[in-house]
Amino acid sequence: MNFDLGQIAKQFQIYGDFLSAEPYGTGHINDTFLVMFDQAGRQVRYIFQRINHSIFKDPPKLMENVIRVTDHIRGKLKAAGLTDISRRVLTVIPTHDGAGYCGCDKGNYWRVYLFIEGARTYDVLETLEQAYQAAKALGEFQCHLADLPEPPLVETIPDFHNAQKRYKTFLEVLEKDSCGRAASAKAEIDYLNANAGLFDVLPKRVEAGEIPVRTTHNDTKINNVMIDDETHEGVCVIDLDTVMPGLALYDFGDIVRTTASNSEEDEKDLSKVKAEIPRFEVILKGYLTGAGAFLNQAEVDHLVHSGKLITMIIGTRFLTDYLDGDNYFKVHRDGHNLDRCRTQFKLVQSLTEQEEALTQLVKQYYQKIVKG
Repeated sequence: MNFDLGQIAKQFQIYGDFLSAEPYGTGHINDTFLVMFDQAGRQVRYIFQRINHSIFKDPPKLMENVIRVTDHIRGKLKAAGLTDISRRVLTVIPTHDGAGYCGCDKGNYWRVYLFIEGARTYDVLETLEQAYQAAKALGEFQCHLADLPEPPLVETIPDFHNAQKRYKTFLEVLEKDSCGRAASAKAEIDYLNANAGLFDVLPKRVEAGEIPVRTTHNDTKINNVMIDDETHEGVCVIDLDTVMPGLALYDFGDIVRTTASNSEEDEKDLSKVKAEIPRFEVILKGYLTGAGAFLNQAEVDHLVHSGKLITMIIGTRFLTDYLDGDNYFKVHRDGHNLDRCRTQFKLVQSLTEQEEALTQLVKQYYQKIVKG
């Protein structure tokens, strides 16, 4: 798509002369651009994003969420006496009428953020320290939002982590088998059906009042944390479109899913897919350092389970899409979604096989970091 970003920029409180714009980042949902302005002889960069309103059905409400969250975190950082706040939380640039977005050109919705200089994201971990810093930043993010005032944020994607609903959809697609692919995925179908009990554990704890619904990020991939170029600290959590009510365990589980194994998400050689205990250990240490103070005992007791759960949910989604003809996830080869599913299920198996050792690590570090 071609967008006149110079004209779009005129809607926002940005001063100076428009210089250039280029696509930026590796995200697959929104269209993101790095835009340069000359402000009194100094070049200043901004992030422009077109919100994908096919995925996010109500961009105005989404931006209300983003502004509430960033304002609340900014207040926490000020109270803590920090001075580099504009690098530690996203800054939404308002339009000339004070809104956090503009609706323009053919029904599109645009927003603008300050560009955070001197930090970057990593699609692939280069060091275990990066895993620690990312997990710590995401834990702190949850901690900052633990006292976000009512009302609850809007659900930007309803039932995003509703495992029981995902499984029901899988069963419906399997029964139809409209693409005739069920036979080629028999082992994966059998594995999912045999392990579907994973999906019932947390809902029962929530219903019993043991695990609270909190304000959570819900998409805690490593590349949603910006790492400082010099200090290597995790400085800013980004991609706030899915920040909404959820379980803290969903966020930790997704960190485990995307970080505990050194393999690619679509690795065909399943012998390479394994949850590595040193990786889990640094994730756990970072997360508990950031979030441990507000977690209750039931949440701590289910940290290992959360890694299995979120990985199983994603595997279920890949398998469902494979059976349904690859309509949701982009594929680049025949059987791509089935390969992705197999990788997720192998990681679940690896986490299960090492569950006792991982649980002992949770007990050890919770006592050491949180209880002291």
